[in-house]
Amino acid sequence: MKLTLIAAIAALFALPAFAHDGVHIIDPYARVIGPSGAVFFRIGNDEAVEDTLISAASPDAGMVMLMSTSAGSDGVMKMANVPDGFSVPANGERVLASAGDHVMLMSLTRSLKAGDTVSLVLTFEKAGEVHVSLPVDNDRKTPPGMGPTPNDAQSGHDAAVLTDGPQSTPLNADQQAIVDVMKAMFDKPEAPLSVDPVVVVGDAALASWAQGDMGGRALLARKDGVWSITLCGGPDLRAPEFLAANGVKDADMLSQMFNSVEDQMGADKVAFSSKFPQVVMMSTPPAN
Repeated sequence: MKLTLIAAIAALFALPAFAHDGVHIIDPYARVIGPSGAVFFRIGNDEAVEDTLISAASPDAGMVMLMSTSAGSDGVMKMANVPDGFSVPANGERVLASAGDHVMLMSLTRSLKAGDTVSLVLTFEKAGEVHVSLPVDNDRKTPPGMGPTPNDAQSGHDAAVLTDGPQSTPLNADQQAIVDVMKAMFDKPEAPLSVDPVVVVGDAALASWAQGDMGGRALLARKDGVWSITLCGGPDLRAPEFLAANGVKDADMLSQMFNSVEDQMGADKVAFSSKFPQVVMMSTPPAN
């Protein structure tokens, strides 16, 4: 009996499969919307020293980033890259949850649906690599560590935004301001302008527009809380190199997020927004 009990205890302590040198990942899961997704979990640290999650990678995504969602001074929820990573206190834990810290998956390499498994490699400053396999659960609302509840599927999605999505979802204050600026400049009764999608990263934004049989994209910048159109163009605005050359600080992130959202709207949308044949400078990018 003692041997059986000891074996059972040993098996119990071996259950956290995603562990290495005192760091273990608890209750990981992902939400996926089209070509993008977000991963949530708890990080436990049993060591007497602090550790830091410094990067993440996945064979299931073209780009993986450590992100944080927080409310700005204007009350608008904004998402930003966290280049310094997520610190985990000694003998403590850190929670990566919806509307907060999370791992973002962009440009998924395969179609993922509820119940599929995502592979993730988390690299810690001290513990090194931790390999995780986690389920896709788009109905999950409960935070990591609590597990899904029977009400999750009926309660809908919470307020977390994987990307600042198209107008089919409610616009936040920045997105609405961008739509208003563009319509103020170009909307006409005989030629109404539609703007969709709008993607914001920091003080830069990309928006697709359509007017009659012409479509294109606009690059916008925010200075002192005011959005202005920097330039209008077509396919060039999907390229991170072009954005960087035109003063966008987080060009790679903005390009990845915008392309993912626009791609989700279909090949016809991407082609239509690429019809504008030239690049037109509208204003000088504001100095940061």
